Order: sequence, then C-alpha cells, then structure tokens
Amino acid sequence: MCLKLGRTHQIRVHSKYIGHPIFGDTLYGTPSPLISRQALHAYKVSFIHPITKEKIIISAPLPKDMENILS
Repeated sequence: MCLKLGRTHQIRVHSKYIGHPIFGDTLYGTPSPLISRQALHAYKVSFIHPITKEKIIISAPLPKDMENILS
C-alpha cells in the first residue's frame, strides 16, 4: 500500500476496512506476542521544502522489533 498522506488512526481504520488490519494493532486488528505495538513504519517520506523548493527525501531502516518478526 502506498499512502500519500494520513494520520496513524486513519491508516489503521482504512486498513481494517479493506480487510488488512495493521499487525499488532490492539484496537483494529489482533494483538501479537511478537510485537508490543502496531507494526506500522514509514520507510521513506518525501516532500518539497517550503522555502528552498528542494525535494527532501528521508528514509529510515526497519526497526529491530519489526526485523525480528520477519526473520
């Protein structure tokens, strides 16, 4: 899923609505013993800087607790 914008709650509600709740979401999904929070992560965010008009791209590696789920 590629999200253009959205707050965490909106993402959680819409994901559940389409039948794909966020892993570890205790309100809209099913709690998991593998992670103590929602497994929701923004790998990359980009935007245009409001003053310089430069395109800013920020990326972040997957957190360790999510890496552990995948291995």
